[in-house]
Amino acid sequence: MRPEVREHFRRRLLEERRRLAGDLRYNSDIGRLSQRESISELSTYDNHPGDVGTETFEMAKDIGRRRDIQRALHDIDAALARLDDGTYGYCQRCGRPIPRERLEVLPATPFCAGCATAMAEREKKVRGTARPVEEEVLSPPFARSWRDDTGEIDFDGEDAWQSVAQYGSSDTPQDVWEPATYPDVYEDAGDDSGLVEHTDRLLDRRFESAEDIAVAQESVKAHRRQNTGGDGEFGRSPGGQGNGAGPA
Repeated sequence: MRPEVREHFRRRLLEERRRLAGDLRYNSDIGRLSQRESISELSTYDNHPGDVGTETFEMAKDIGRRRDIQRALHDIDAALARLDDGTYGYCQRCGRPIPRERLEVLPATPFCAGCATAMAEREKKVRGTARPVEEEVLSPPFARSWRDDTGEIDFDGEDAWQSVAQYGSSDTPQDVWEPATYPDVYEDAGDDSGLVEHTDRLLDRRFESAEDIAVAQESVKAHRRQNTGGDGEFGRSPGGQGNGAGPA
């Protein structure tokens, strides 16, 4: 490469480096402030994720832009180093000269068009098929521990989710398959997890009035009707017939 051509690209690279360094200084606070500080909120814990969706997207975009600038500055510094050692303008993979037309568009590129395309295709193929190594022995997340439909009775992933979902989530009644009302807006919210029967729950309650006792008794009856189909114990009605049927 002739000296005047080399100096031409050096000026191009230095000019681009000054521009990018200025952008980086202008956005020096990106990624250093928490989301709460960046949007001047006292707290974000009690907000629905949708309330800060735009702010979260913009913050992620700014962080991505900052990383792109840092990567571009690294590429420019590497190109300036190649100008100094005389390897600028040659493909770092195959060793062939890079056409000047390509250098005019991408002055910091270390690869010719053919090698860059081949490397991009290979990376795309690897990213599209590669999976974490632990998946060779584990199923995809949640599927391996969501086993209620297989008759499993141990504490699994679904039970773990229900244990925390009862304290609230961003789901609404329309997000749950079964009809739901607040606060039981999660799958199988009516399950008596950890109880042999519904009456076991009464041990944890304090009854302040006769009305509380009546509500508890009605709850027990509803539980028995749901599980046995009758109004009385073991599905027998006061009339003595099973499944709630009266005398003929």
